[in-house]
Amino acid sequence: MLDDAVGRLRSRLPNGWRLTPGERGRGRETQRDPQLVVKAPDGAKAVLLVQVKRRVSPRQAAEAAIQLAEAASRAQADGALLVSDYLSELSRKRLRAAAVGYLDLTGNAWITLQRPGLFIQTHGSDKDPSPPRRGTRSLKGIKAARIVRALCDVRPPIGIRALARFSGANAGYVSRMIDFLVSEDLVQRGRTGEIVRTDWQDLIRRWGQDYGLTRTNRAVPCLAPRGLAAVTEKLRLYEKPYALTGSLAVPKEASVAAGRLVTCYADDPEQAADFLGARPEKTGANLLLLEPFDRVVYDRAHTEDGLVKVAHSQCAVDLLTGAGRGPAEADALLEWMAANEDAWRS
Repeated sequence: MLDDAVGRLRSRLPNGWRLTPGERGRGRETQRDPQLVVKAPDGAKAVLLVQVKRRVSPRQAAEAAIQLAEAASRAQADGALLVSDYLSELSRKRLRAAAVGYLDLTGNAWITLQRPGLFIQTHGSDKDPSPPRRGTRSLKGIKAARIVRALCDVRPPIGIRALARFSGANAGYVSRMIDFLVSEDLVQRGRTGEIVRTDWQDLIRRWGQDYGLTRTNRAVPCLAPRGLAAVTEKLRLYEKPYALTGSLAVPKEASVAAGRLVTCYADDPEQAADFLGARPEKTGANLLLLEPFDRVVYDRAHTEDGLVKVAHSQCAVDLLTGAGRGPAEADALLEWMAANEDAWRS
């Protein structure tokens, strides 16, 4: 794996740069870690302390980053590099936060040196080409969604039994799901097993890898000839369950642009379209009605200006996985949520 990584790194270096093996790290703790010497055309060089790990979870990446950075300092190296067969988006984020370089065999790479000045960043795969066959490895499904929403919306500490009540799953399933989230470095458990910390922003982003607004829910694009204002005005009179999501559910303080599409959950999209004076139409749609994959989309919904809107955590994942400028709106919403936790988290 190291030989393969060295070859890939050489191919990414600018013309005139060289990469050669160096001496083993100094000291009992680092002598087994190989070193690579990066040499610029002007003769300036830097030493990278390298560690090779075949499978690295985000939690292991965070721990390895600290250990590798400390080992590089003790070995008087100029930087550190973690090589693996695959590094997830969260694993890469943890390494960058610790200023530890990485390279995986799918093409993900991030290496930065001050002297000689060098910056390499390439994007490979966001999906593990050889995922483990056993254990929970996904946030797909109704029970997982309920657990994620509870972990986001409720401040820790929260116990396994409480999460089981939220999800309707047995405690064994919930415990396995939490073990997975611990390995992803998204939650932290206390001594008695309760969840004492939730990285809710990254949890929402991780959920978005297995959830899709129009893939998970049944979507019915519609055209409302009288425009968006007429749709929202009629929604105030709609007596059946519904909840706005997307741009129109974002707090005004976090809005980045006026919404051009009404996105709304409704139990019966076709009936709702008829009530709203809209017709199913893929071309030129300005209304997107969604049949919820589960009632969890209505959990902790709130009413504002006479309109029912989904919880901010649901809105964030819907924007992240929506079309157009949705992901950019999600970033702004997540930033607002981080600064205003008391406004949405109980």
